[in-house]
Amino acid sequence: MFPSNAWILAVSPIVVTLASCSSGSGLPTSSPTSTKPPAVTAAAVLVRGIPVAGVVRVGSDEPSLFQARVNAPGGLPSIGRVVMEYAQPGPNHHGGSMMGGFRGTVMMYDDGTHGDDIAFDGIYHFMDPENQVGCHGITAPRGEYRYSFWCEDVFGQRSAVAAIVVERE
Repeated sequence: MFPSNAWILAVSPIVVTLASCSSGSGLPTSSPTSTKPPAVTAAAVLVRGIPVAGVVRVGSDEPSLFQARVNAPGGLPSIGRVVMEYAQPGPNHHGGSMMGGFRGTVMMYDDGTHGDDIAFDGIYHFMDPENQVGCHGITAPRGEYRYSFWCEDVFGQRSAVAAIVVERE
């Protein structure tokens, strides 16, 4: 017999039920049937809505908007993330070294924010209102600015890189 003030621990089996998403939910429910990865089909650096490429002579101090259009065999809901990697010459306003400049990575969004006009249309954006990443700031150092855009689906398949190089004179 147990004393009246004793604790009794009862252990019972735990049942875990996993629910799957219905096919109408818009979310991928299985691994892709194709081995084809997602793709960045177009990328751009925009200032005042105008694509910038090649040589930039003078900074306008207008915000830079980075844009990447993506496509995935599993549909847009299968896109896990869209990324832009960048490399700037130094020295810069980030405190990059004289020789190495500065490198970084930013996430891009297709959610109606971050410079994105229309949510969930497959066009991802990153707005740089203070020109921390772009080469269009008045104090942006001269040299080569490299932008690499890529995406990854929820199954871990990564796209090829779409690259843009801009030279600031």
